[in-house]
Amino acid sequence: MFQKKSAVTSAWSALRPGFLSIGFFSLILNVLMLAGPLYMLQVYDRVLTSQNMDTLIALTILLVGVFVVTGLLDLIRMRILGRLGARFELNIGAPILQSSIRRRVQGNTQSENPAADVNGLRDFISGPTLIAFFDAPWIPLYLGVLYVLHPYLGALGLAGALILTIMALINNARSSDVMQDASAARARSDSLFTASEQNAELVHAMGMTGDLARRWTALQHDAHRLKARVADRIASFSVLSKTIRMALQSGMLGLGAALAVAGEATAGVMIAATIVLSRALAPIDQLIGQWRTFLAARGSYKTLRALSETYPQASKRLSMPRPQISLNAAIAQAGPPLAKNATIGGIEFALSAGDVVAVIGHSGSGKSTLARMLAGIWVPQRGAIRLDGTPMDKWEPAQLGRQVGYLPQDVQLFDGTVRENIARFSTSIDDSKVLAAATAADVHGLISGLPDGYATEIGNGFHLSGGQRQRIALARALYDDPFILVLDEPNSDLDGKGEAALRDAIRRASARGAITFVMTHRPSTLEAVNKVLTLSKGAQTGFGDKDDILRPRQQTPEMPQSAAAQLAARRAKAPAQKGAAQ
Repeated sequence: MFQKKSAVTSAWSALRPGFLSIGFFSLILNVLMLAGPLYMLQVYDRVLTSQNMDTLIALTILLVGVFVVTGLLDLIRMRILGRLGARFELNIGAPILQSSIRRRVQGNTQSENPAADVNGLRDFISGPTLIAFFDAPWIPLYLGVLYVLHPYLGALGLAGALILTIMALINNARSSDVMQDASAARARSDSLFTASEQNAELVHAMGMTGDLARRWTALQHDAHRLKARVADRIASFSVLSKTIRMALQSGMLGLGAALAVAGEATAGVMIAATIVLSRALAPIDQLIGQWRTFLAARGSYKTLRALSETYPQASKRLSMPRPQISLNAAIAQAGPPLAKNATIGGIEFALSAGDVVAVIGHSGSGKSTLARMLAGIWVPQRGAIRLDGTPMDKWEPAQLGRQVGYLPQDVQLFDGTVRENIARFSTSIDDSKVLAAATAADVHGLISGLPDGYATEIGNGFHLSGGQRQRIALARALYDDPFILVLDEPNSDLDGKGEAALRDAIRRASARGAITFVMTHRPSTLEAVNKVLTLSKGAQTGFGDKDDILRPRQQTPEMPQSAAAQLAARRAKAPAQKGAAQ
C-alpha cells in the first residue's frame, strides 16, 4: 500500500541536490589535495637532485595557486552546508510544530523537545562532522595513489584504513544504546526544569523550591553519568585511533625509507606516501572523534521522523459551508484520547441557532471534557457531535477552527501584539473584525488604555492581570463571529463590570445566531442562558429550558444549590424592588 513520506523524510530528500553539489566539490578538493604530496615528491626527486631554482619557484607558485583554489572551494562547500542546514530547519519546523500540537491534543504529554532536535540536526548538517562523511568516500583515491607509489605502501595504507574503520563500527555499536539512554535521562531533567519554571509561583508559595532543585540535580546526575560513559568510550576510541594513525604514519615513513634503501623507491616517494596516508586516514579519525555528534543527530532524526509519522497532517477534506442551523450531540462514550476509561457518556441533546446552554455540575462531573469535545479538540470514542448534520471530525480542522470560539479555564496569550492575539495570528488580519470582537467583549476601552493600544506587545515584559487576559481571550474567542462558543468558567477572574460585559457578549452572540456553551457555577452568568445541561459523574442528568431545570422545587443535586437558590431569590426580589421604587 502506498504510504506518504513523512515531513522529515521529505525535508531530508529535498537536500539531495545540495548534497550532490557538496559531493562534487569534495571530489575536486580531494583531488587537489594531492598537490601537496606531489609537490614534495618533485622537490625531493627533481629539485634537490638538479639544484634547479627555476623548477622550485614554478612548483611553488603552482602549489600556492592550488591552495587558493582549494581554500575557495572549501569555503563554498561550508557555505552551502550552512544554507542546507537553514533550509532543512525551515522546511521541517512548521510540520514538526503541527505534529507536536497534534500529539498534545491527542493526549500524549511526552517530555521530548522537538525544537531542540530540529536545532541539533541543523547544526549537524552545517557542521564539520558531515564534511568528514563527504570526504570518506574518496579514501580509495588516496589508497590508489599509495599503490601507484609502491604496492607495499598501498597495502599498509589499506590495512590502516580497515583497522580504523572497524574501530569506528565498534565505537558505534558500543555507544548507540547508551547515548539513547542518556538522551532520555536528560529529557526527564529538562521536563522537570520547565515544569518548575512554568509553575514558579506555586513552587515558591508552597516551599517546594529546594526539594525540586534536589530532584532535578539527581536527574541531572543520572544524565551526566550516562553521558560520561558515552564520552569516555568515544574518547577512548578517539585516543586509540590517533595513536594508531600516528603509528601508521611512522610505519609508512619507515617502510618508505626501507624501500628507498633497497632501491625500490626514492626519498620523495617516502615523504609523499606519508602525507597521502595522513590525508587518507583523516576522515576516519575525524568521524571517530565526532561520533557523539553523529549519534545525537541520528537520534534526533529518528525522534522527529517518528513524531511526523505518528502524528501526520490529516488528508485534505471537503470544504463545508459555514454552519448556521443546528448542533446535535449524541455521545455514548468519550474521554481523553489515550485514556483507557471513558470520563463522560450518555449525553444527548439538540440545539438550534441562538441557543445558550449552561453546563453545570460538581467538580469532576465532566464539564471540561465536554467542553473539549464541543470545541473539536477531542473526538468521542462512540458517538458524534454534528454541525448542520455533519460530524465535527469530518470537517477540515482549520475550517472548523474558524467556526469555534474557545475560552478555556487556563487562559494563555501568545508572544505578539494584542491585535495579533485577538485575530488568532491570522496571516491576513482584518482590523474591522478585530475591533468588532473587542467591542463585543467590551474590551475596546481597556485595550485603548494600554501603552500602545492594540499594538501593545504581550510577553515582552508587559504584565496583564488575570481579568485583562481573560477579557482579551474572550475577544479572541469572538473573532470573526464563530458559530460555536465554548466558554469554560469564563468569569473566574472577572469583576462585576467584566461579568456584565460577558453577559452582554453572550446575548449579542445569541442574537446573531451563535450557539453558546457556558461551563459555570455563578448565577450571574445563568441569567444569559435559555437552556441548562446538568452533569454528574460524567453522565447527563438533565437537559431542557432553564426555567424547567432551575425550579427550586425540582432542584437536582447536580445543580449547585447556591446558583439555583441565588437565581430564584433574584427573580423573586426583582418585582418587590420595582414596586417599592414606584
